[in-house]
Amino acid sequence: MKNKFVKFIFKLRLEEFMALVLLLPMLVFLFLFHDKEGFRASNIDRFLITALVFIVFLGIIKLKDLKVLKETKIGRWISHLLNFLRETLPFAFCISIYTNMHDMVHLVNPNDVDALLIAWDEFILGTQPALYLEPFISPNLTDFMYFSYGMFLIYVLLFPFILYAKGDMIAFRETTVSIILTFYIGYIGYLIFPAVGPKFTLAHLFETSLTGSFITDQISFLMDYQISAFTRRDCFPSLHNGIIFLILLFAFKHNRFFGWVFLPFALSLFASTLYLRYHYFIDMIAGYALATAMFFVGPKLHRWWRMRGSENQYI
Repeated sequence: MKNKFVKFIFKLRLEEFMALVLLLPMLVFLFLFHDKEGFRASNIDRFLITALVFIVFLGIIKLKDLKVLKETKIGRWISHLLNFLRETLPFAFCISIYTNMHDMVHLVNPNDVDALLIAWDEFILGTQPALYLEPFISPNLTDFMYFSYGMFLIYVLLFPFILYAKGDMIAFRETTVSIILTFYIGYIGYLIFPAVGPKFTLAHLFETSLTGSFITDQISFLMDYQISAFTRRDCFPSLHNGIIFLILLFAFKHNRFFGWVFLPFALSLFASTLYLRYHYFIDMIAGYALATAMFFVGPKLHRWWRMRGSENQYI
């Protein structure tokens, strides 16, 4: 039985195993906190949908290995489709786990560390970036910053898609695994260091509101930050900064032209996290440190897991 379980585990890819590892405690949290104040009932629906898709996902893994699919043209097309789904669905799991987790952090660990993060910013910079940037606020700049911040998921998917479309599967796998592992480690960081961010903790000190045009109104509404101060804890480390920095590192490693083209977009997103008051400066540093570590460690973990598992699952 033990050997079968180990064989099943290593039949999964590393990022798939990590999704399973985080889905299981989330199920426990749902049972423990479903009747607590601040718990959002929509979390149950999202978890059930994610769990159902994961079960289907395991079926995809099984079907993809069927030799009969390679015997006909339609079968090969289905095989390619299943392979594409296997490559892309881990991103969906990653986002789904995030939307559930950031709403439950305050229930799992109610000890916010915002005061400590504020103190670190004060020690490093001698000020709070969100307050320092107030004189530069304007409606047009706010629109631009919200647009930059809101492009995060597009940027996350764009570079891996380019690598996949080019058929550079080694670079694609290394980049994808490292990105997803960075997400998951960041989620654990949210649990250990819960914080709501300067948008709320320093609200009494702000003298200028972040007003813009239709762009700002729509993106800020979609992010739902106006009602999430009671639940959301997703500041330390900053994954907006960390993930985009990680993509920059892999871009300069695998596609230097894309790296130079993407650099100004990345820099504007980095600035937006401070301008829009979502993160402390120390959050950014932690995000960059995590990204740098995963740039080196992620591919090594991927190769180690690959050697333990079935070789053909990575083709």
